[in-house]
Amino acid sequence: MSTAAAPVGPSKSVRRRLRKSPFFTILGLMMLALALAGFWPQYFSAVTGRTPEATTRFWLIHLHAALFTVWLLLYISQAMLIMTGQARVHQRMGPWLAAYGFAIAAVGLYAAGLLANRLGQRENDFEAAAAFVFFPVIDMVYFAGFLATAVIYRRRPDLHKRAMLLATFSIAVVGLGRLVGRTGLETVVVWQSLNLAPLLIAIACDMFVCRKVYPILAVGLVVHLIRLNAEHFANTEVWLPIGRALIAPFR
Repeated sequence: MSTAAAPVGPSKSVRRRLRKSPFFTILGLMMLALALAGFWPQYFSAVTGRTPEATTRFWLIHLHAALFTVWLLLYISQAMLIMTGQARVHQRMGPWLAAYGFAIAAVGLYAAGLLANRLGQRENDFEAAAAFVFFPVIDMVYFAGFLATAVIYRRRPDLHKRAMLLATFSIAVVGLGRLVGRTGLETVVVWQSLNLAPLLIAIACDMFVCRKVYPILAVGLVVHLIRLNAEHFANTEVWLPIGRALIAPFR
C-alpha cells in the first residue's frame, strides 16, 4: 500500500485547461471597463463634449490617458493570444510590450511631477501637491516593479501572468478608486474590498481551482492595501520632503 501523499496542486489536465482559460482575459476586460467608468465623468465624458472639464485642455492629460488605455488593450490582447493557443505570437510580442510598459512608466513619473506642480499652482498649496504626488509615483513604482517581475518570470507562465495582472491592476486601480469613491460608501472593509476586487477575485479563483494562493498575488494584495491606507503617510514629514523634491524641477 502506497504512503505517498496526494498532490496538493492541480493535476496536469487542470493545468492544461488553465493555460487556455479565459479568466485573465475576462479580468483584463473587467479592469478596462472599471478604469473607463472611473474616469468617465472627469475625462472621457469631457473629451466627448458631454461634460466641460478644464483639465482636458492640457496635452499631457490626453497623452497619459491614451498610453495607459493602450496598455490595458495590449494586456487583454496578450491574454487572448494565450487563451486561443497562440503562445508563440504572445512570446514574440512580449519584449515589445515590456519596452512599451517601461516607457509609459517613465512618462507616468514625468506626468506625476508636472501635474502635481500644476495642482500646487492652481490651489496655491505646494504642500498639498507634494502629498498628492505620492500616489501617482507609487502607482508607477508598483507598475514597473511588477512588470519587471513578469519579465524575470517569463518562462514561468503561472507567475508571469499573475505578475502581469498585478502590473495592469496598478494602473487600473486609479480609475477603480474613483468609481468606488462615487458610491459614497463609508464602511472601510466594503470600500477597500471593492477597490481590490480584481485581486480578490484572482486569489479566490486560485484557491478554488488551483487549491493554493500564489505568494506573488498575496504580496500584490498587501502592497495595494498599504496604498489604500497611505493618505496619512503622504502628509507626513517622512514623505513631504521627497514630494517637494519631485515637483521642484517643474516649478
